Amino acid sequence: MSQNSFDGDVSIANVAALAGVSTATVSRVLSGRRRKDDDLSRRVREAAKQLNYSVNYAASALRSAITNSIGLIVPELNNSMYSSLVQAIEPAVNHVGKQLILGIGSTAAEQEKRIRLGISHRVDGLIIIPAETEFIVPFLENVARQIPVVQLLSQTYSNKLDWVGISETTIMQIIADHLSTAGARSVAYIGSSTNDLDGMTLFTAFHMQMTVSGLSTYTEWIHFTPESVDSGYRIMKKMLSEHNFYPESVICSDGLTAVGVFRACKAAGLNVPEEIKIAVLHDSLLCESGTLESPSFTSVQLPWDRIAKQAMMLVTAERERKSWLPSRRELEPELNIRKSTVVSS
Repeated sequence: MSQNSFDGDVSIANVAALAGVSTATVSRVLSGRRRKDDDLSRRVREAAKQLNYSVNYAASALRSAITNSIGLIVPELNNSMYSSLVQAIEPAVNHVGKQLILGIGSTAAEQEKRIRLGISHRVDGLIIIPAETEFIVPFLENVARQIPVVQLLSQTYSNKLDWVGISETTIMQIIADHLSTAGARSVAYIGSSTNDLDGMTLFTAFHMQMTVSGLSTYTEWIHFTPESVDSGYRIMKKMLSEHNFYPESVICSDGLTAVGVFRACKAAGLNVPEEIKIAVLHDSLLCESGTLESPSFTSVQLPWDRIAKQAMMLVTAERERKSWLPSRRELEPELNIRKSTVVSS
């Protein structure tokens, strides 16, 4: 993955990076709107001098340097979790008088292209859910020298980036505790991926928390598949037909998979939640309402509005007002307990 700085002539972003301040601060200092003659102002003027950045040019060009736009990069929109984030971020961006520019990239290479395009359009800051986090982080660290960058949700592997998210361990803990309290003694796991460090972190949290909660599991009960009703049905049908015993609970990555699992249980003559309980890692409208044939699903509700608010606070903060250390803001999820795990009295 490339770690080079963006190419091109010296710009306000270069001056800001060298001085260690925001582009807005450079604009105020060089245009004379910042009247304080302190160390910060002197750093800006010295950086402009070192880079041979014309103050006369700055006075005219800097007027258009602030675009009041925030870039948001997500791996996809078909995933209900990412679409929920977009729905929460957009009003938060509008609230501070800015506009949202959305980019979609399912790989680190695709996300880098979207980010470069955003930089070319002079976005004032970047919020991102990384794809292939470990590969994109070095590039994000370089971008963060020029504009504010806030990483969301995925595990952070950098001491240079602001982060807002939820602990995978906490997600698994509240599910495991609930399933155990509801009477389950064993559990299966149908996840979406372990192809990157984020997927492995979630799977590791599953194993650790199930052990702590006293829920047994077996290798034959662990599966990874794309999110779909068909995948959930096929995997659960195979799980139920190939073994003499079955898990008393199933954790699914998403609502579609959960519907498929429910259909397989029903086809096998097993009642949900009396005989098998189903829980979902991320809440959605499908989990909340269920379908004509399936119940509503117990699922983890991420605090999207708070995530969006914290992200906007960080991405719009002026650098001189922030600590030199990156901010790490871990928020607490909630468990929405519904019919798929609770036996009616």
